[in-house]
Amino acid sequence: MTQQEMAALAMAGATTIVAAMATDAWTTVRDGFLAVIRRGGPELHAGIEARLDDAAVLVMPGQDPEPARRLLIRQWQLELERFLAAYPDAAEELEAQTDRMRAAVAAAPQRQNQYNNAHDHGVVNAVQNGNQNNFHMDSGPRLPAPPAGPARQEREG
Repeated sequence: MTQQEMAALAMAGATTIVAAMATDAWTTVRDGFLAVIRRGGPELHAGIEARLDDAAVLVMPGQDPEPARRLLIRQWQLELERFLAAYPDAAEELEAQTDRMRAAVAAAPQRQNQYNNAHDHGVVNAVQNGNQNNFHMDSGPRLPAPPAGPARQEREG
């Protein structure tokens, strides 16, 4: 495998790994990737396993994960390029695993989190993956509530 092919494989692997981090396929992808890395011995395997777990936290939904994703893709691409330079015979296995990882990511439902905050007597109307009909808010001006006071009693007469 040429240097250019190894770089392309490393990029494909890195992109797939980082894409999986925010999906339900993460555990499957992580374990598949670690199966390939085991060739490097237990020290390499343990170090990469810990770094993968740390990296996955950076791209979880909640804030803007895109800057972290871009950096992580580059980081894991370099890591995979170094790994392939040290273990060129692992290229076929990494390629096959990357194909399996891509399929797992494509089949996994995407996680979606939504955070809404209302401040200073504000109202939040939010919907995710659907429609929202708020008839109370859309019905125009509200009539004032009746004044609080003693309840009226009906007399029989």
